[in-house]
Amino acid sequence: MYIIKKMVIGDTYVYSGRNFSSDTIKLIRDGGIVELGNSYWEGNMQWIEVLENNLFIGFISSQTKLIDLNNYFYVMEDILFCYEKPDPNSEIKIKLSFHDKIYLVSKIFSKGKLWLKVYDKHGFCCYIDANSYIFPNNLKPYSTILRESTIMYVASSKKNMYKTIRLKKGNRIYVNRLVPYKLGKGLDISHDPSINDSYPIYVYSSKETSFISDSKDNDKTIENKFLEKMSKFDEVWMQIFALGQIGYIPAITKTDTVPYIAQLPEEHFIQNDDSQVYIYDNNLPISGLVALVLGLVIFSLVPSLSVFAFFFYTLGFCLFTLRYFCS
Repeated sequence: MYIIKKMVIGDTYVYSGRNFSSDTIKLIRDGGIVELGNSYWEGNMQWIEVLENNLFIGFISSQTKLIDLNNYFYVMEDILFCYEKPDPNSEIKIKLSFHDKIYLVSKIFSKGKLWLKVYDKHGFCCYIDANSYIFPNNLKPYSTILRESTIMYVASSKKNMYKTIRLKKGNRIYVNRLVPYKLGKGLDISHDPSINDSYPIYVYSSKETSFISDSKDNDKTIENKFLEKMSKFDEVWMQIFALGQIGYIPAITKTDTVPYIAQLPEEHFIQNDDSQVYIYDNNLPISGLVALVLGLVIFSLVPSLSVFAFFFYTLGFCLFTLRYFCS
């Protein structure tokens, strides 16, 4: 049996059978890791086997939201604050460190700013600024537009020698792959198949983000996992194609879009207003105070309506008492 592990987004139940009317075996909490086996169709619904220690325990619905544990991102900042809400004034839930693994779930626009909802490797959910310095372990080639001018370094036939070309804001670039930049040593392109005595010819299409190479070595089109081997003092650069040249720029260079963020589903986050929270928290005592004052006014101005005054007194007392027990 082929077994895969995935992270669960949102609480979900494991059922004894392939339908929601079956007995519930256990609850898998948000961010929990689950082992999955074969899948089966039952009517119009697909169900997936859940295992523990390679032993079958039940089924979960295919509607369960799952994260591929191989599709993770690396934090490339010494400290990255991950907030409880998509708001810099909210509580800092996690302090992520250089080379920590995170999983991207969705993007949220809050107060005119773009945030990313992420889970760390332990299954804790929080929010980071969309401009945070992170990179996917697996990067596929894509096309984008520069949002700032930069210098592209083009390798020459001499080892560790580069010529520079200025790229302007608005230039289109084609990102091929990520390459490590080792402090004190420079770019590590020793395993770059595009750098040799004679450059292979790459043909790009303005409508496609992929490329076609006439080189026999097609390893560069394979998803790259060099980040797994990076030391703490390494940086990340991008190998790009621009102005008819293959070169390198820092990966922190600002661009219009990156596919792994643009393709994330958009999530709506309802931010509670502080005034609404205050009103909610104080609704009962305010109502109780109004009832007491109204009872006093009625008793003072119209003593004959003392029954109504007593009613409002009682109502106000009950509201205060209810607020006390609810808190």
